[in-house]
This record gives sequence, C-alpha cells and structure tokens, in this order.
Amino acid sequence: MTTIGDYVILLVLFIYVFSLIGMSFFAGSLKFDADHKVDLEHGKLPRNNFDVIWWSVITIFQVLIGEKWNVIMYNCMRSTNPASACYFILLILAGNIIMLNLFLAILLGNFEKARNFGLKKKVLEAFSEI
Repeated sequence: MTTIGDYVILLVLFIYVFSLIGMSFFAGSLKFDADHKVDLEHGKLPRNNFDVIWWSVITIFQVLIGEKWNVIMYNCMRSTNPASACYFILLILAGNIIMLNLFLAILLGNFEKARNFGLKKKVLEAFSEI
C-alpha cells in the first residue's frame, strides 16, 4: 500500500486538473428541457455536470470508470459544440490507458517484490535448519 501512495496523489491531481478544464469548457451550459433540447433558462441540470467542482470531480470519475461516459460526452457536444469530443477522447486516452497501465505496473512490481521476499525467506529458513 505504501507504493500506491504516489500513484493516488497523481490520480487525484489528474482528476482535479481535468475537472477544472471541464468546468472552464462546460460550466453553465448543460441544461436540457423535457425534450432533451438545450434550454439554458428553464432547463433541468443533469446530475453529471461541470457547474460545481464536486460534481465535476464525480463526473470525471464516472467517465474514467466508463459508466455512461458517452452520454456525458454527447450532452456536452449538444450543449457546446462537436469539438468538445476531443476533451473526452483525451480524458479517456490519458485516464484509462496511461493511468491504468501505470497502476498495473505498480502492482506487477509489488508482486515481483513479494516473490523475491518469499525466496529470501526460504533461503533464511534453510540456513536456520542447517
């Protein structure tokens, strides 16, 4: 668990930065009426939005775990412009591919350390028996 600490700090910083970028792009523009058309004056704000930092962090986390991330992307594309898909593509690429591979590398390194520790323990037990 001690080796994952740096990774968790990096992941929190990554989520925070993408939340702030999302807030600068999409804050105040995700309001839809009953017919799912953009209505900034009388529309209803969906749960996954970028208006407040807390909901922005939750929305980024939802995109990173893959839960209805395409619905969030399409809502943002409808409310701003289709070029906002680049933000989500970058988020998916950086978040899922790079961060997931970094986490797996840390886990595999820990398994290697555990295996080496087990071998050293067997050698020490063998010496203690002799």
